[in-house]
Amino acid sequence: MPPITLNRRLFLTLTGTGLAMPSILRASSGWPREVAHALGTSTIAAAPQRIVSIGFHEQDFLYALGLAPVGVHEWFGGHPFATWIWAEETRQTLNATPEVQNGFEVDIEWVYAQQPDLIVASFFNLSASDYQLLSGIAPVIGPPEGFPVWSAPWQAELRLIAQATGAETQADAAIAAVDQRIAMLAAENPEFAGKSATIGFYTDDHFVGYRSDAGANLLLKKLGLQTPPEFDALVQPNGQFSVSPERIDLFDLDAVLWLVDPDTAQRIQDMPVYQQTRLAREGRSVWADPELTGALSFMSPLSIPYALDRLAPVLRTALGQGA
Repeated sequence: MPPITLNRRLFLTLTGTGLAMPSILRASSGWPREVAHALGTSTIAAAPQRIVSIGFHEQDFLYALGLAPVGVHEWFGGHPFATWIWAEETRQTLNATPEVQNGFEVDIEWVYAQQPDLIVASFFNLSASDYQLLSGIAPVIGPPEGFPVWSAPWQAELRLIAQATGAETQADAAIAAVDQRIAMLAAENPEFAGKSATIGFYTDDHFVGYRSDAGANLLLKKLGLQTPPEFDALVQPNGQFSVSPERIDLFDLDAVLWLVDPDTAQRIQDMPVYQQTRLAREGRSVWADPELTGALSFMSPLSIPYALDRLAPVLRTALGQGA
């Protein structure tokens, strides 16, 4: 029997608390219910049975709640059923074999063909016109209220989907399990506290940074690592900013976790401006492989435990350089 990894331990924990189990465990009362989200308020008549996700990562959230969607939206990676390694075991347990929509825009005809009774768009910048069109097919759940686009905490997103599906108990258990693991990792690595670190990206000849309180940067913060406050002053409404390579000094921190492909990583390392940084001189860059990049991009209750297992050793190495 192979060693039980953290992701499998989490899966077993959630199964024991009712997560990753068939949807018959969902709330049987409280229907119909009104669910408020950033795009409006949707009325859901009964516990949904045919859920279609048009956002980019919601399949993970549905799986974590014990729900098998009938349709999902491919973001990147090209995996069967648009399901990455950290969610595959749960998908199989649920016997989920969703249809997959490709392309970045929502295909309304494809959604209609799936005959959904709930459409989940909690991680998608849905236009008002598309929201109206989709609402004519089935109730639509947009992003959580009160957050910039793409920036809602995963916990808020999970609770919103749980409210729409009657899976609140499963959501609470999933959040508690992940938060416990984050706290454990922070306690095991007190040297992380107060160090500067951030997520970095590179595209179209520009470095890209992200706000400190969203996505993977928020995860780093919970581990004790700090994204510079200047990042929040630079971000645009989409939660990110871009600068030319000459401003790589903004990223010259105790550690940077680069979510780039190998060719882009090499391109960065070949830049004279990069070679002059402490990142280069002291080996403080972490070059994420495709799976870690995917996990930190999805930032879901299933991908975060996988990412934590991978992050701890590489961050210890990067932060220990030059000490």
